[in-house]
Amino acid sequence: MIPLEHIIEIALLILAAYLAGCVLGYGAHRAFRAHLHRPRFARAAELPDALAAVVEQADPPPPRRSAARRLAGAVEREDAVPVPQKATAQQRPPGLPAPREGKGDNLRAIKGIGPKTESALNDLGIYHYDQIADWSGAHIDWLEGRIAVKGRIRREQWVEQAVLLATATV
Repeated sequence: MIPLEHIIEIALLILAAYLAGCVLGYGAHRAFRAHLHRPRFARAAELPDALAAVVEQADPPPPRRSAARRLAGAVEREDAVPVPQKATAQQRPPGLPAPREGKGDNLRAIKGIGPKTESALNDLGIYHYDQIADWSGAHIDWLEGRIAVKGRIRREQWVEQAVLLATATV
């Protein structure tokens, strides 16, 4: 029978080998991704003369900014230029008494709409993508007060998704 000390030692060695493999694999993955995303430039001597002149005259691309810096820039722009806020009255979106042709669209195809939200929308007479695509800000405000989706309609861009789905099914 193998002593308990040897079993523990073997288990620790296997764990150490696993962790070392994870670290090495992660490093190799990062190096491979960096290799794939490195900029590739053709030499000017290899390009035709007209294309080489265009490449030499082209402005360098703007520096890449992190998501936090882009967001900070958007916030700064919002602070610098005040946008007048319209006072929108809440308005119920137009509904249908029943789905067209007896069958509604699968509203769950819109990211953010689950079975409960789809049922709530159906109860309000909303069965089709084109109905959601026609919503205005007042309609969204009214819906957020009626069904439990505080801020999700705008954040998850239901209207934009519905426009894409409505045009795809036409």
